[in-house]
Amino acid sequence: MKHKISMICVLIFAVLSFDAGSATAQKKKVAQSGMTYLGISLSARQSGMGNASVASVSGAQGLFYNPAAITQLDKYSIVTNQVNWLVDTHVYGIGAVVPLDKWGTLGLDVVYMDYGTIIGTKRVDKSVDDRGYITTGDIGVEDYAIGFTYAYAVSDKFSFGTKLKFAHESLGNADYTVAVIDEENDEFEYSSKEWKLNQWGFDFGGYYDTGYKSLVFAVAFQNFSRDMVYWTEKFQMPLVLRMGLAADLNEMLGLGLDGIKLNTSIDAMHPIDYTEQVNLGGEVVYKNRFAVRSGYQFNQDTENLSFGFGVNFKYQGTEAFFDYAFTQAEYFEDINRFSLSFSF
Repeated sequence: MKHKISMICVLIFAVLSFDAGSATAQKKKVAQSGMTYLGISLSARQSGMGNASVASVSGAQGLFYNPAAITQLDKYSIVTNQVNWLVDTHVYGIGAVVPLDKWGTLGLDVVYMDYGTIIGTKRVDKSVDDRGYITTGDIGVEDYAIGFTYAYAVSDKFSFGTKLKFAHESLGNADYTVAVIDEENDEFEYSSKEWKLNQWGFDFGGYYDTGYKSLVFAVAFQNFSRDMVYWTEKFQMPLVLRMGLAADLNEMLGLGLDGIKLNTSIDAMHPIDYTEQVNLGGEVVYKNRFAVRSGYQFNQDTENLSFGFGVNFKYQGTEAFFDYAFTQAEYFEDINRFSLSFSF
């Protein structure tokens, strides 16, 4: 009875919290955050499950979704992720986790956004170039974030974690107009400036095993920061509140499927720069070796339906996991993700 009451309370809290946020949203909130690469899903497993991740994430991937989840690890772990993102850009995420027994768990991660080569231009008189501009070479745009995570298991049911992150963004050197000399002849006075920002932010997460079969409830605040300013525009990191549930339906429903897990998860999300969103996903795992996945992200402008698979194997005491995910993208080429992790 105690477990059933706990489960009911968790479900009511999740539903009411999401509905309350939805009721206050009247329109889409756009252009209210920067450093948006911090909001891109990195893990192929989580992305294959529709990015329904806050309660279902496991291992070192918790560094990128819910810092409390890394307390599940009892071995040293490392993880690498590659996301083939939109318009020939790429996102990379690497992380490492060190368990400290009763003292908690430490983690370190780096996220890097690769924009490729972006050629800069500068306006000039047409007597210099018929096009009215010249190229100035690669602008040198770069984004990266370094995260430091600490998580602690209060009991075998509840754990919490927090991540402090240092984020850097550089848009390269660029000229801007400071005075108009002769507008009709396109004569202006320019000054040059390096457009860059450094900012601190943090994540916080909680992970709760309800004790009712395999049902898990989790919550995470991601990318909380102070305001940043480019020129006169103020913005924050892509702050989002995630709440989610995860469970193995084979165990929950007593289906009796030998050697099979039917992992399902759902996330309710309240982002700073959009209306409320829901992610839903699931995976079928056979004997903890092979997995196939699918999911859907509702109310998204970029990603929606996703598929994926995973395989793990052991060799001389080292356990390795390889995962792949394919996601349909609106208006752009589809997105591919690859993840590889090791525990030893």
